[in-house]
Amino acid sequence: MDKRDLSAQFKDRLEQVLASHPAGKGKFLRDVGMDRSALSQFLNPDSDRLPRAETLRRIARVSGVSVDWLLCLENAPEGRQEVAESVQIEKAVQADGSTPLDQWRSAASGFKLRYVPSTLPDMVSLAPEPEADVSDARGGGVENVLGQISLDDMDVEIAMPVQTVQDLSARSGLWRGADPEQCRAQLAYMSRVCRKNYPALRLHLYDGTQTFSAPFTVFGKQRVALYIGDAYLVISSPDQIRGFAKQFDRLVRRAIVGADKVHEMLSDLAEKVR
Repeated sequence: MDKRDLSAQFKDRLEQVLASHPAGKGKFLRDVGMDRSALSQFLNPDSDRLPRAETLRRIARVSGVSVDWLLCLENAPEGRQEVAESVQIEKAVQADGSTPLDQWRSAASGFKLRYVPSTLPDMVSLAPEPEADVSDARGGGVENVLGQISLDDMDVEIAMPVQTVQDLSARSGLWRGADPEQCRAQLAYMSRVCRKNYPALRLHLYDGTQTFSAPFTVFGKQRVALYIGDAYLVISSPDQIRGFAKQFDRLVRRAIVGADKVHEMLSDLAEKVR
C-alpha cells in the first residue's frame, strides 16, 4: 500500500474515531494533545500527511483502538498495540507533586470505571480534613482513584470484600481500637452516598473468604492500574484490559450483597458499632 492509499484509509478510520468518541471532538483533541489545525491536515483529502508514531499511540490510547487498526493493518479495532510497551510502572506521586490519576480519569471520561480498592474506596470515605487532628477511618493505604470524578460523566462500579465493612463495624482488623463514633459516621456516610447515587455508583460486596482480588482499576478501554503501594503497575494491552474487565465482572457475579441493597446493609452495620 503506497502512502497516499494508506493516508486515505487512515482518514476514514480517524473520522470513525471522532464520530464515536463519547465526549466530543474538543475533548478528544485535548486528551490526545492535538490542535485543530493538525486534525484538519490529517483529514484533508488533498494531503497524504500521517501522524508521527507518538501521536498515533495517543490517538489509540484515548480512543481505545489499536495503532494497527488506525493504519488499516487489521480489521478489529481492539487488536494489540505495538508502538508502546503494554506494561509500565508509574509513581503514585510524580516528582512535581502531580499524579497520573488525573490524566487517566480524563482519558476515561464517558466510559465505565471499574474499581477494586485496597481498603475503603475514597468516593465513599469520610476522610478527615487535612488540618483536623483525628484518626482516618479508611485504614491502610488509599489510592484516591475516584477523586474529582463526576458521576454525571462516568459510571463507577466498585467491588470489595464484605469483610472490609464488617471489620469497620466491629472495629477489628485495620480499625482495631478506632473511635466508634468515627466508624459509625463512616458507615452511615457510605450508606447515604450509595443510596443517593445509585445506579451511577454501584457498590458490590463479595465474600473475601471465598474470593480474592488484588486492588485494580479499569479506566474505560484505555488502561488498567494495579495499586502496589506508592506506585501503579499500568497495563495498556487491549487484550489484558478486557481480561481485567472480565475479572471484575466475575467479582460482581459473586457478590453476596447487590448494589441496590448495599445501603441497607451499611446502615445496619452503622447501628451495630459499639
